[in-house]
Amino acid sequence: MFLIFLILILTVGYTFLLNLIPSPGMWFIAIWILIALLLAVITVVVFFLILTACAPRKNPTGKFRHFILKNAVNLFIAFYHVKITVEGKENIPNQEETFVVYANHKSNMDPLLIYSALHRRLTAVGKKSLFQNWVMKNIQLTFGAIALDRDNDREAVKQIIDAINKIKSGVSMIIFPEGGIKTRDDEEMVSLRAGAYKLVTKTGATILPISIIGSSEISKRKRYKRKNVKIIVHKPIRKDEFKGLNTTEIGIKVEDIINNGVKNEK
Repeated sequence: MFLIFLILILTVGYTFLLNLIPSPGMWFIAIWILIALLLAVITVVVFFLILTACAPRKNPTGKFRHFILKNAVNLFIAFYHVKITVEGKENIPNQEETFVVYANHKSNMDPLLIYSALHRRLTAVGKKSLFQNWVMKNIQLTFGAIALDRDNDREAVKQIIDAINKIKSGVSMIIFPEGGIKTRDDEEMVSLRAGAYKLVTKTGATILPISIIGSSEISKRKRYKRKNVKIIVHKPIRKDEFKGLNTTEIGIKVEDIINNGVKNEK
């Protein structure tokens, strides 16, 4: 909403330039308003790019940085006509508690949907290919996201260690333990990568299981058609509850919780 308000303010500001034009016609006013709106959007985009390129990167959980990210994410979600319904808000840990979100994965928008639903400052682990262009690379660096190279085991190990260190420093994260989008034909998790759970066994961070229902339709339906997505936030699993379990056992436990949440909605 903040970015929409900012765009409207800038549009009004650019429209004031009409005062420099003597007796403009109605057709010219209409065209100029469209131009002013376009200029406002370009201004906001340029501002965001400058922010991500120049912002200091020592603290990926900075409040101002995530204020900008939150509004940019919400604007992007609104652009795709996605309505999010959140169930289990009472299960969301407070900002002071470090946690790792584990969720099923059916759309590239899933991390944005989770980020918007939780209203918490956190970052994510995502596949390297998402961060190839200059814009996404700067967003990755600015917000502390981890670009995971699944095609290079040695690099992947280094990146997981990097994620573990970030979590130890108090940064909460989102990760999709399936290791990518395996299928969009079923909302349930269909693959288990036990290595993803090292993020909690090595740090003691809280596990927050989340079921995402409906995001598979985002890529199937046209952008202007409304998509309804439900985010189910399950009860957090804290260190004492998974202590003594190996990563595979934790993975099975989390997968069952997430898939049961999906099944109950069918």
